[in-house]
Amino acid sequence: MGQVARKRAWRRALRSGAIWPAPQPTLPSAPVEVWPHVGAPTQLPELIAEAESALAHRWRFFGQDLHEPIIDWHADPASGISAPRTLGCDIDHRDEHLVGNIKITWEKSRHHHLTVLAAAYRFTGDERYAAEVADQILSWVAQNPVMVGVNWTHPLEQGIRLIAWVWCERLLRGSPHHARAFSAHSPVWASIWQHQRFIAVTYSRGSSANNHLIGEMAGLYVASAAWPWWPQSEGWCQLAKRILEREAVAQTYPSGINRELAFGYQIFVTEFYLLALHEAGRIGDGFAEGCRDIVRRMIEAIPALADCAGNLPRYGDADEGLAIQLQALDPAARLGWIFQVGHALVAAQVATDSATPTAAILGHATSTSSSPLPHDGAQAFPDAGLYLLASRRRTPHEVLVLADAGPLGFLGIAAHGHADALSFTLHVGGIPILVDPGTYAYHTEPKWRSYFRSTAAHNTVVVNGRDQSLQQGSFLWSRKAAVQVHDWRSDDRSCQLDAEHDGYEADGVRHRRRWTLTGNRLEVEDRLVGTGSHRVAMHLHCHPDCSVERVGDRLMIAHGAVRAAVQFPLGFAIEVVTAGEDAGWYSPCFGQRVSAPTIRATGSVSANQQWITQLELYP
Repeated sequence: MGQVARKRAWRRALRSGAIWPAPQPTLPSAPVEVWPHVGAPTQLPELIAEAESALAHRWRFFGQDLHEPIIDWHADPASGISAPRTLGCDIDHRDEHLVGNIKITWEKSRHHHLTVLAAAYRFTGDERYAAEVADQILSWVAQNPVMVGVNWTHPLEQGIRLIAWVWCERLLRGSPHHARAFSAHSPVWASIWQHQRFIAVTYSRGSSANNHLIGEMAGLYVASAAWPWWPQSEGWCQLAKRILEREAVAQTYPSGINRELAFGYQIFVTEFYLLALHEAGRIGDGFAEGCRDIVRRMIEAIPALADCAGNLPRYGDADEGLAIQLQALDPAARLGWIFQVGHALVAAQVATDSATPTAAILGHATSTSSSPLPHDGAQAFPDAGLYLLASRRRTPHEVLVLADAGPLGFLGIAAHGHADALSFTLHVGGIPILVDPGTYAYHTEPKWRSYFRSTAAHNTVVVNGRDQSLQQGSFLWSRKAAVQVHDWRSDDRSCQLDAEHDGYEADGVRHRRRWTLTGNRLEVEDRLVGTGSHRVAMHLHCHPDCSVERVGDRLMIAHGAVRAAVQFPLGFAIEVVTAGEDAGWYSPCFGQRVSAPTIRATGSVSANQQWITQLELYP
């Protein structure tokens, strides 16, 4: 059935009140096994503090502190707007005036705060936490009948919520409140079946089959494996496993880099696979070795791209998405459980020195220690077009340049890519100096959604005031620049990358750039290959904690004790923009935008004329 016909049928069924009546599950007759108590992890105080906030209905979503004494699951508490209770697929979730900030509404309904409460109950035995979990799940089911409202628009939301409910059900076992939510006649089971049916019918296909598809199938697999109590369960489980095995290969380069070329989704997708593999181990199911090998490489790629202080790369979109939350929000703890569980499940060679609450709850906190792969020098991921130029790596004097010489993104729409060909970031001694600006927004503030994806928002060259790739919508591109790498070399003394892209062929030129890193000196050589004279603007976006001042004929960037002296070519006009209309912004996380200095060098150049920018670095 096509999507139009399906929606028509759903509207008729909704009017008649006969949409997807759920069969009763055949629950096991034996008492459910109580999930074992585990030793208190080092992050337990932080977990309890976050559970107490959830108990008081205090949320922190995308940098906003929100309080909702009485929960409306259709409402964005930041704006106070409650979305209509009509057929979900008929609601325009991009309309801020109709639904508010849909990302906040969806984040609340992903129920990560409930798994935090459930984990707190399992560690402490405090029944307040268990009672709140049961209350909120029952409240959600009562307010969200199948197909009604914005929480029934995207199957990814159903997938993530199913994972949360699986772990809430497990962790509440032994509490009298478990029976309120999960007894044989609880209305929650009907919603669980409807969640799975919704995913199986509407899962992402075609050009939309990106991280959403993986999250949808991970939720379907985890739920159908954990609760195989309906006639459809086995079929759903096998469908999800088959797609997960296929998409691990389809959505990941052989090097382990996610093909969306948005690092936040590298972490997100890895979590989904680890949860699915954990569930497979519980029921004695085996994922294909090729899939497991890809997951191992995905995990091992993460520390390969980190600097000496553990800072992770930023490129493409990121919306802080989690597959599950069983601990307080903390980037190091998040990586800790991924590495710990990844080492236990797929033998990933990564450091595993963090016994996180998530790893403890999943039963992998006591796995043997790992011998991480060494990442002592330059690193190249040619299939993804990511090149890490490095000097004195893994020391306090480390210089790390991450250059982007790869495709825009994944599939035809490249939904989460940015127009950042031949851009780069620079970290010195684990301190970010030149940065990727981040994401900031998806469905809200279209002006800023466009800016943060633009060429001008990245450390590369804008020709004649145009983007190298053309945006056609918030998650769509009508023309995508293609990059060609001419040379990559590295040795103990220096690293060099030479590449070009065709994003300005309509102007008669291609942009070619060569990076050369030798010790504390970075040289960036640019030229336009082709014909004519052109107006160019080169941007260097600094971390918001940086200061920029003129020292003679150079600009000095300072971040703490680290300095970078920038020498621009003669003839270029130099300005430093902070909080401007078209530059001077940084998004530290999704939903937040802060001012930051942007250095902009503008001038007119003739085709085939070289200009060189030099940076002297002082760790």
